[in-house]
Amino acid sequence: MLWGYIDKKGDMVIEPRFHDAWDFHEGLAAIKIDWARGYIDKAGNMVIEPQFQYAGPFTDGKALVELDGLRGYIKPDGSWAEEPHRAEGNPAAYPPPPLTPQLPEEYEYSEGLAAAAKGKKYGYMNKDGKFEIKPQYVQAKAFHEGLAAVLVKI
Repeated sequence: MLWGYIDKKGDMVIEPRFHDAWDFHEGLAAIKIDWARGYIDKAGNMVIEPQFQYAGPFTDGKALVELDGLRGYIKPDGSWAEEPHRAEGNPAAYPPPPLTPQLPEEYEYSEGLAAAAKGKKYGYMNKDGKFEIKPQYVQAKAFHEGLAAVLVKI
């Protein structure tokens, strides 16, 4: 399974080459290659090499990561923003995330479009219920900062 990124026209702007891909936050997106997570920029350049077991989104100039049992925050250049400490429990639970129950992503509009399924393929629908990007993806995530991660094939 390889993930890439499309723009709002449906054009592939970052070719599928990641084993998983997350949303862009503050210009960077966490990606996964094999077992390791790192970060790319909107041009698809590897900004922080895959090395982490966990890599969260950037918020206020830092992201929570876990590396070899140590957990801490990194800066966009990959340096530690704070001294890492021994990880305990689920990395996503430290600090407690401000999560609220949400509808499945295919029902959420982000930047004017919602990932929606037609048959077994996903595309992007506008608020009028019309597909602006035809259903052609195995999975599709929400748009953030003008790009959306899509799974092209399994």
